[in-house]
Amino acid sequence: MWDAVAASGLPVHFHTIGSGVRRDFTKLAPKVALAARAAGITSFQMYMSEVLLSVIFSGVLEHHPGIKLVIGEAGTGWIPYILQRMDAEWEDQFKELDLKMPPSEYWRRQCYATYQSDPIGVKLLDELDEDNVMWGSDFPHPDGVWPDSQEYIQRELGPPARRHPQEDRLRQRRQLYRFVN
Repeated sequence: MWDAVAASGLPVHFHTIGSGVRRDFTKLAPKVALAARAAGITSFQMYMSEVLLSVIFSGVLEHHPGIKLVIGEAGTGWIPYILQRMDAEWEDQFKELDLKMPPSEYWRRQCYATYQSDPIGVKLLDELDEDNVMWGSDFPHPDGVWPDSQEYIQRELGPPARRHPQEDRLRQRRQLYRFVN
């Protein structure tokens, strides 16, 4: 499968998935069910760490340096922690894996993440490498930030003068998605 992905030249997307476990809240008291639902909705993005961990530790990105991985709608604030943990564990006890560099270097070379609203992730852009992060509105889903997109961008990223030049960002995204030759 990974050979076919690499041959396509297109990025592979993993959309935020949650735990994959369907829970039956119907037998719970209403407040307990509400609390369980709140916990599930609040934490569902964290499960994307398993995708990132698995793809990097399995050697997929080492064996296919042309593959680009995009983690969609999972926020970004958790990623620096996971990368640090991956590096520490690899260094400490998993050097026999098929990796020729620390896991965080595969992130920088081949991975991207999208977010809608993530004030913590924005504060960590230097740790993530700003070029590896993309903003999205999740239009037309009801939990997205549209039609208030510009307000979210302004509040979290500040004025355009403080941001990465838009022309560079657009060029990078066009290359990622092969919208240019």
